[in-house]
Amino acid sequence: MAHTKPLRTAVRNKLITLLPRLRRFALILAGDDESADVLLRDTCNRMLDDDETYQQGTAFDIWAFRKVHEAWLSDLRSHNAPIAQVQADASIFETDRRLCSDVRICDVADILVKLPPQQRAAALLVCGEGLTYDDVAAILDTDRQTVLARVSRALASFVERADWLDSATSDGAEVQQLQQINRQTG
Repeated sequence: MAHTKPLRTAVRNKLITLLPRLRRFALILAGDDESADVLLRDTCNRMLDDDETYQQGTAFDIWAFRKVHEAWLSDLRSHNAPIAQVQADASIFETDRRLCSDVRICDVADILVKLPPQQRAAALLVCGEGLTYDDVAAILDTDRQTVLARVSRALASFVERADWLDSATSDGAEVQQLQQINRQTG
């Protein structure tokens, strides 16, 4: 095809700039460094081989995140591993507590490691990457309500497990709002 080389170069260049974000996402999904690196390497190779599936003019990051998620699901299915049982290696969230300027940062890591991968992924994409619920729904191949429920449950876990949240809010209104959202979506 005449457009293959320019498209492949464009995909490769965009992929290079997106690699740190994609690796963080792969790490959240895979649960450990080695598995995340394998997942990301295989997915990047597939993206470069199948670069024609990327439609120019569409959001490259959404396409790339979706490819990583699809590869992760495919890998889980091939190993007959239940998605709900995938647990993160605590070391992916470990922060040297001596380096924490605020103990809350370390507490967040402790909570993240205990979340199911679907909630970690949705929370990372919405809260960490700043993507919209609709974009995250496209990446995770689900509907907006499911993404909203996953993020809500993840945030509710923070509310339940983080004693410091009550003292961090002036009147606890934010905590009550999160609890109400969780009841509505849960």
